[in-house]
Amino acid sequence: MDGTVTVNKTLQRSRGEAGIGFRDGDLARLHQRGAAKALLPRTHNSTHEAVLVNTAGGITGGDRYNYQCEAAASHVVMTTQAAERAYRSSTDDIASVDVRLAARRRAALHWLPQETILFDGSRLARRIEVDLDISSECLVLESLVFGRHAMGEELQACYFTDHWRIRVEGRLVHAESLSLTDETGAMLAASAGAAGAQMSATLVYVGPRLEQLQADIKAVLPALASRVAVSCWQGRFVLRLLASETMTGKADLLRIIGSIRGQHVPRVWQT
Repeated sequence: MDGTVTVNKTLQRSRGEAGIGFRDGDLARLHQRGAAKALLPRTHNSTHEAVLVNTAGGITGGDRYNYQCEAAASHVVMTTQAAERAYRSSTDDIASVDVRLAARRRAALHWLPQETILFDGSRLARRIEVDLDISSECLVLESLVFGRHAMGEELQACYFTDHWRIRVEGRLVHAESLSLTDETGAMLAASAGAAGAQMSATLVYVGPRLEQLQADIKAVLPALASRVAVSCWQGRFVLRLLASETMTGKADLLRIIGSIRGQHVPRVWQT
C-alpha cells in the first residue's frame, strides 16, 4: 500500500514424478504428480505401453523428474510422447532425471523413450537404475541430439552427465557413464568423440533372449545409414549409433527396434 515493491528472484522450477506397476499382465499401480503424467494407450497385443508426458514442455536448470516402473510376469514398454528438450539454464542449477526400473518373474521391461535434445547452455544430470531377476529382461535405449540443427544451433557448451547401472539378482552386470561438461563442441567434433555427428544412441539388452536379439539386429545392420557398432559379451548386448543427421538416426533406430522378433515399436514414435 505504501508503494514498496517486493521482487522474488527465485525462479520457479518444475517437479514431476510418475510411477507405474504391472503384475501378472494387469495394472497394479499408477502414481503421478506435478508435471509428469503417464498415459496407458490401448494395445492390441499382450505388451502394455506406457507413455510419459512432461507437461512443462521441457527441462531446464533446477527441474527434478523421477520415473519408476515395476513389472512382474508382464511385458511393458515405456516411452515418451515426444522428444525431451533440455533448455538453456539461466543459472548454475542442474536439472535431474532419475529413472528406476525393476522386472521380476519372467517380465520384459523395455525403456524406449524418444530422443533428448541438448540445447546450448543446458544443464542436466540423468541416472538410470535397472534391477532384474535372472528370468527377466530389459531393453534400454537413450538417444541424444546435439543442438537444434533446424535453427542453425551448434552445441558448444553444456553440462550433461548420464549414469547407467543394470543389476541382475543384485549383481552389477552393466555400468556406463557419460560426461559432457567442458569444451563440449570440441569434444563432439573430435574423432574420438562424436566425430561431428548430430545424434548418438546407446541400446543395451540384458536377458535370456540374448542370442536371438543379437541375430535379429545384426541382420539389419548392413542396411543402416548411420555408423553402428555392436558388442555382445558377458550376458549383455550393447549397440552404439552415430548419425550425421537426426532424421537418419531416428529412421535407423526404428529399423533396429522393429527388427527384434516380438518387439513392437511404440506407436507415438510413428506419429
